[in-house]
Formats: sequence, C-alpha cells, structure tokens
Amino acid sequence: MMRTTDAAGSPGSLRMELQRNVRAPAIARSAVSDQLLAMGIDGSLGQTIVLLVSEVVSNAVRHSAAPEEAAIGLEATITQQTVRVAVTDAGSGFTPRPRDPERLGEGYGLYLLEKASSRWGVARDAGTTVWFELER
Repeated sequence: MMRTTDAAGSPGSLRMELQRNVRAPAIARSAVSDQLLAMGIDGSLGQTIVLLVSEVVSNAVRHSAAPEEAAIGLEATITQQTVRVAVTDAGSGFTPRPRDPERLGEGYGLYLLEKASSRWGVARDAGTTVWFELER
C-alpha cells in the first residue's frame, strides 16, 4: 500500500494504491476513516462515506477483469463543500444497471451509491473509475 497527499500537500487529499485482494476494503476503510476524522468529519456522514468506500473497493476486488497483480487506486478529496472519492481498477469497465431484486445476496454496492451519495458515476479511461460525492 502507498499513501500520499497530493503535490500541494493538501490535508484534504488522500491517494493510495491497494493490492487487489480481500484485505483491500479494510485498508481503504481505515485510511479514509482516519482522513475524515483528521478533517473533522464523523457521525453519520463519516460512516456513510466509509461504507461507500468499502462497497466500491470490494466491487473492484471482486468484479474487475483486470490482471490479479494490477493495483486498485483510491483518491479522496475533501473540501468545505464536498467529499469526493474515486476508485480505479485496470478492468475494462461496465455499464451500471439497476439492482435485480431477485438476486438477494448481491448487487447492493451500486444501489447504495445511488441512494446515499449526492452524485456518482463510472468513467472508462485507462481502466475503470467509480466515483461518488457527498455534500458536507
């Protein structure tokens, strides 16, 4: 894992690379939680952000068609107005679709993004990036 702030040294930025394995979601949750607390964000907003980070990183671990050794990138930016998180894997992408209510044990990650975030999306450019924002 690599953890750095952005080039300007902004305390509201977190960039890290995660190995694509079952430990990645927990490592991401811990790092983002620490960053949020350092920026004075806790309570239900902090919990929601950490939950969404866990879901997006878990999806990158489970569903990416990227080579197993390809890292997962996480970038979080916290401003006075918003918290923005982007998770990038080396996969070829996907088209988001509504959750299938017949599949009870899965499909909740993007559903939670839809319900809990202010905005979210998927970008395909040198991999797949799933991003979300929440208003502070």
